[in-house]
Amino acid sequence: MKRIVALILALSFAAPAIAHDHKPGETSEQKRVVDFLSSWRRPKGSFSITHRQQVCCYSTGANQDCFPVKAVRRADDGVIEVLPDTDGTSTTAQANYTRWYRLDTGVEEDKQPDPRNSPDGRSYVCLAGNVVICYVAGAGT
Repeated sequence: MKRIVALILALSFAAPAIAHDHKPGETSEQKRVVDFLSSWRRPKGSFSITHRQQVCCYSTGANQDCFPVKAVRRADDGVIEVLPDTDGTSTTAQANYTRWYRLDTGVEEDKQPDPRNSPDGRSYVCLAGNVVICYVAGAGT
């Protein structure tokens, strides 16, 4: 019984791991990515928000919702679509975010008056539900 109580107490005080936190032993590139994702602010796009006032990552709580981009394609109507790279994330993220998302909201960083650059040359996307709220193209995309 004492072991069960100790286990319950230990679990109740354990902080959940957040994907965009610094981790021991990370490389300087990983640190740049974490710093970028933790400070990335939303462009206005076609939303009714103030430019750069809200966060891109964790916009709906402390859940993984920003990802590197696995692939980019152009749909038949010309709109860019991205496929998040959920490899190495939680099974929930893999179940919820493994599909193509349209970038039809004007949130691409290269279209902003104050564009942000990718921290490591990869493309990144942040999602709120089924909507892309932030996108930065990497080198060559």
